Amino acid sequence: MNPQKLIATVATLGAGLVATKAISLAWKGVTGHEPPKAIDDDGEISITEVVIFAAVSAAVAAMVRAYVTRGTAKWMASADIAKN
Repeated sequence: MNPQKLIATVATLGAGLVATKAISLAWKGVTGHEPPKAIDDDGEISITEVVIFAAVSAAVAAMVRAYVTRGTAKWMASADIAKN
């Protein structure tokens, strides 16, 4: 297996966990209640709120993945340069 892909995967998982927590805290701070979950089907959360939360979560996940992948590639490239 490609070590860069393995490192990027582990780093992305870690950053994803941190980002998920940050999104949840930000959502709670802005709206005053917990973010919507897949099992929240009690009718208290509007479809608009669910769509906004999904869009924000997806955007943050895409940004985290892109930055971690780029950062890992740069880090691995600098490590390869240092070896030579």
